[in-house]
Amino acid sequence: MSRMIRILSNRLPSLTNRACPNQKIYYICNQFLSQSFALQIFRFKSFGSLVPALRYAKCNLFNYTETCKGHHKGGFNGFFTVSGILTFLGLQKEEEPESVLITTMKRGVLLIQQGELQKSEQMLHIALKLAQEQQNSDAITYIYDLLANVALEAHDLPKAEKLFVTVLQRLLSAGCAEDDNKVLHISLKLASIYKEKGNKIKAEEGFKFCENHLQKKVERGSVDDDTLLLWAMTLDWYARFAMDQNRFKEAFAFFEKAYETSLRVNGLVHEQNVILLNDLGTLCCLQNNYDEAIKYLNQAIDITKKIPDMEEAAAVYVNLGTVYIKRKMFEEAKQACKEGWRNAKQKNDKETLEEANLCLEELKTLYAAQGANT
Repeated sequence: MSRMIRILSNRLPSLTNRACPNQKIYYICNQFLSQSFALQIFRFKSFGSLVPALRYAKCNLFNYTETCKGHHKGGFNGFFTVSGILTFLGLQKEEEPESVLITTMKRGVLLIQQGELQKSEQMLHIALKLAQEQQNSDAITYIYDLLANVALEAHDLPKAEKLFVTVLQRLLSAGCAEDDNKVLHISLKLASIYKEKGNKIKAEEGFKFCENHLQKKVERGSVDDDTLLLWAMTLDWYARFAMDQNRFKEAFAFFEKAYETSLRVNGLVHEQNVILLNDLGTLCCLQNNYDEAIKYLNQAIDITKKIPDMEEAAAVYVNLGTVYIKRKMFEEAKQACKEGWRNAKQKNDKETLEEANLCLEELKTLYAAQGANT
């Protein structure tokens, strides 16, 4: 029995994916502080994005105060209760209150990057207490968002959902419009959580809400990178949801729009384009449109040749080999699967290496059957 072609990145991805390069990968950095306050934190180190979405790693700070009303920084009542704990733990010197808050948040973010989720949660709760004592509304919202992402990374979906709802409520109560990019981004993450939990109705409503608002923004001429990148990410995630429901034509249309948007923002040679071309090829294969599948997968491979360290290249080769088998183009399949095997071996990709071996074993069986029939 022929193997199924493999779609890439069809899961909620890792929070600690990679440091943020200075390149246009569509992944919105989800900061809710005033810009000056956020920059104080992120001058410490280029942490990359903290929103869980594979390869969406564009580091642009949203300016919370530009689009939301109600920015407020209050006094420091009761501050030294928590800062004293930090001093006792050896985590800080005597500093100004806001400086301690920023430092504590930095440490929470660093722990996230290091995969120390439990420690990061503890540190962020200390930061949350500080922010609440200072009545720093922006920082409170931002910390809730970080805690939500930690819960999501730990796959604690109920906790992540509750925290993201809190963030959403705080944004709306601060004056953000429902079509504000920050509101839409949180809504998109909630839709993905509902998808993971199997709540198809809520997931559909969430994806459609984001897709409709972003479509209108783009049609009105909102072509800034943040909006376009969020638009592409929404289309990508909605497409994967539609695929899960076997709504292949709808999924194809979403993936196609996402690819066009990625080209517009990222240019041709970009890892995200490889992922999207692979998934367009996958959808064509699922609908028995093998020639179109081969076209998209070859386009993806052409791009990977210019990105030699891309891990997913091996999987694209094996997928191409699988389609060639279905097309009964066995020599081409053998060449593609061998190249996939070589790539997987080089990058120590055990899952794809196993797939490549299965592909080659299947070809041996097919060659043997072909020889027996001649």
